[in-house]
Amino acid sequence: MTLPSLLELTPAQEAVVTLPFDGRYLVTGAPGSGKTVTAVYRAWALATTGRSTALVTHANLLSQRTAHVSAHLSEGIRITTFHRWLRALWTDNFGCAPPSDDANEWSYDWAAMLERCLDNPPNRVHDLVIDEGQELHPGFYRLCRFLVDRITVFADEHLGIDEGQTNLEALGRTLKTTGDPLLLSGNRRSTREIARLAETFEVRPPTDLEGLPERTGDKAVLLRCQHPEAFLAQLSQFIAAHPDHRVGIICRSTELQREIHRQLAGRGHATTVESYVSSDINRSVVDFSTHRVHIIHTASMKGMDFDAVFVPDLDAYTEDPTGASARRRFHVLCTRARSALYLVHYDRREPEIVADVPQSLLERRRI
Repeated sequence: MTLPSLLELTPAQEAVVTLPFDGRYLVTGAPGSGKTVTAVYRAWALATTGRSTALVTHANLLSQRTAHVSAHLSEGIRITTFHRWLRALWTDNFGCAPPSDDANEWSYDWAAMLERCLDNPPNRVHDLVIDEGQELHPGFYRLCRFLVDRITVFADEHLGIDEGQTNLEALGRTLKTTGDPLLLSGNRRSTREIARLAETFEVRPPTDLEGLPERTGDKAVLLRCQHPEAFLAQLSQFIAAHPDHRVGIICRSTELQREIHRQLAGRGHATTVESYVSSDINRSVVDFSTHRVHIIHTASMKGMDFDAVFVPDLDAYTEDPTGASARRRFHVLCTRARSALYLVHYDRREPEIVADVPQSLLERRRI
């Protein structure tokens, strides 16, 4: 993610940034439509009034990345994760951690929290901007009536509803948003070729060609490797040959993250590569200013973007390729890439998720 200047915002983005300060607004858009960029500028605009403003994301990695790219705008804005923000607010008002349900301490008892707020209304929060708002529980938005004066929620219009998520209709109804949702359209992140590939995994009908990016580049590559060493050699060469590229390696297991990190460090990239593992205290903070190759888990990929993306374990995508959740996940995965996308597999047969994608959209290579 890069932060354009105010003059580079689209008319739709500018319309969101300049919304009236008072009110509750819902902003939707597909991956790559510029929601996070617009959220940063919306938070900045609210902060210019001198009121306390928080920009909240569901994922820790996205919060860190957002803080990094918006450092010059962040005076007066608290950029944090949802869990940190909610727990701090609850502690300040009630002197204890939020009540949790039987699952774990990060799974909240929303009914008990709502009852507590009704009995003892907490101090109001002035301004709140939420990115990836579909990831938050419906119970949170019911609480917002008692917590927040002014709120702008950015949410992905394409994502299905997993447990703990909130669909857009319910979000707007529960929050009682002002007017209809505002739409940020198009994919402003990827090249035309990558955007066309990503569209093949959309659950709803794909956009027409007029809605695709103007920027062009190479097709995505399906790379069949005979051995992991062949892939690692190719990856190492790519990193060395593209010193100006921010590279994302997106894995489905932390074990593979650690192994690829170890292998790349042994090939001379120790000062360039960094892994993010949310459950590892030694790898839960990322330095975006000094590292340009990031090995992350699919659970942390939403909101992130890289010049080049490598998916080193395509054989692990064994879900029914016609299922909505599998297609949505792969759509998000493809749209993390700005200019280059490499999908790596080892089996002789192509993984079903990409087997029917034509050569015109996905180039096949072997090493």
